[in-house]
Amino acid sequence: MLEDCPDLLTRKQAQELLHMGKNRILGHIQSGRLRAMILDGRYLIRKEDMIDFISRLPYR
Repeated sequence: MLEDCPDLLTRKQAQELLHMGKNRILGHIQSGRLRAMILDGRYLIRKEDMIDFISRLPYR
């Protein structure tokens, strides 16, 4: 699923990948559910952290 993704994703790339809006992604980041770093005022998410986040999402 993420084979073609870069090792670091921007917040916007994560939004597009997960089909979530800006506020929802920021909520996950601010709550600590989705790990991210800030570099030059931009959120960056490691691919490994994205995989971990996806694996913890509930199935319905």
